Amino acid sequence: MTPPNQPYIDLRERQDIVSAAPPPAPDVRGTVAFMSQATRDGNWLVPRLFRAMAIMGSVTVDLTRANIQPGTSRIEVLSCMGDVTILLPPDVRVECDGDAILGTFDLKRETASATSLNAPLLLVSGTSVMSSVLVKVVDPAGPTWLEKMRSRWLSHSQ
Repeated sequence: MTPPNQPYIDLRERQDIVSAAPPPAPDVRGTVAFMSQATRDGNWLVPRLFRAMAIMGSVTVDLTRANIQPGTSRIEVLSCMGDVTILLPPDVRVECDGDAILGTFDLKRETASATSLNAPLLLVSGTSVMSSVLVKVVDPAGPTWLEKMRSRWLSHSQ
């Protein structure tokens, strides 16, 4: 029963309020590249757990334009004789904990990443066997690889 001083709002009639809420993040998603290449990029909703597996293949997970929910999300990586690249925007905190066996598991920052405790946290863990896993914090508005090469070439030619 609605108190007499408050108007009654039927949410079924107010779909604009209901649809304004962001959709919940899916629980688990992933991608596998077996002797092939798999890419996940663009505007997409990052799940709480994303699994990336590359067996003699290549996986690229580009989160620079993705919708990362507040709180903690995880990426689990397994790479065997392949490579996995994870690109992150600077407004996400990241922690890396991976094992490399005859390979690499690296975190590189091309720009400073978020330090605010309110920023989403991404935990990257996994194993790299005779392969490479690269987690890279990049500025999506920054210069592209080609633009960097052009400016380097122009500075050397002068």
